Amino acid sequence: MKKHSLAEFIKSKSFYALLCVGALAIVAITLVSLNQPSDKEGGNKLADLNEPIVTDEVADGDVDSDYDESVDTNNTPSDTAANTPSAGTDVASNGPTQNEITEPVTDGSLLENDIYDDPNAVANAGNNTEGNASVAETTEKPEVETATEETETKEVISPETLYFDTEKGLLWPVKGNVLMDYSADKVVFFETLQQFKCNPAVIIGAQVGTEVLSAADGIITSITKEEETGTTVTISVGSGYNLVYGQLDKEIKYKVGDQVKEGAVIGTVADPTMFYSVEGSNLYFQVSKDEETVNPMLLLR
Repeated sequence: MKKHSLAEFIKSKSFYALLCVGALAIVAITLVSLNQPSDKEGGNKLADLNEPIVTDEVADGDVDSDYDESVDTNNTPSDTAANTPSAGTDVASNGPTQNEITEPVTDGSLLENDIYDDPNAVANAGNNTEGNASVAETTEKPEVETATEETETKEVISPETLYFDTEKGLLWPVKGNVLMDYSADKVVFFETLQQFKCNPAVIIGAQVGTEVLSAADGIITSITKEEETGTTVTISVGSGYNLVYGQLDKEIKYKVGDQVKEGAVIGTVADPTMFYSVEGSNLYFQVSKDEETVNPMLLLR
């Protein structure tokens, strides 16, 4: 009877339902066991290195006086170990480390690499800057002053800036008699040459060695040696006027480009050339306006 009832129970639907429930329970227990960490794994769980380890004592500023320095620090995070001062190092005496110096203070005269490479560079930076500044001032100031002086000189002595006042006229370059008058439109007789020809200048008699004066303010534009007039000096007095002094001694007191004032001694009268041997020693004095000769007697005062 019991065997017959057990066989019928196994064949019934209730048996299979209980069998499925048991199987599902076993599967559920197995999954829960697999997902549950073992005690061994829980004990070896690693700490997160990205989170700093701060104990209650350190946070509160209390340090355990019984701290044993011999404790193994192999499990200390790398960031904390790197920032921990080594034994025997006096942090207060060494001051801030090089990593803490973000912007070294310099005066701009040295590169940052030079300052790090040479410890003495920082100490000498201020002295070098002061020396360089004084040298720069000493060098630059004369250049500016020289440039200004040259500019002013060029403006003053430039022939274009000169002005000749015809109303004021000309100073007599030497005191003496006129041996030959100016004659541009008709011929006059030259005793030495024994011929008639035009005379573009006035011939003023003067003894050898007589000082020849500048008839007006001007600039010396040429000093030449001529066959007829010997040592000859040309001075531009402005407004297109030029003065020519001939029969001078070779020792001229100025050079080309020099500025001369009215009444300044240009040179002295020399022995006459062979073209004026009969007339005797004299000053050849010619005035021109825009390369056309002018009668000096109309301007001499």
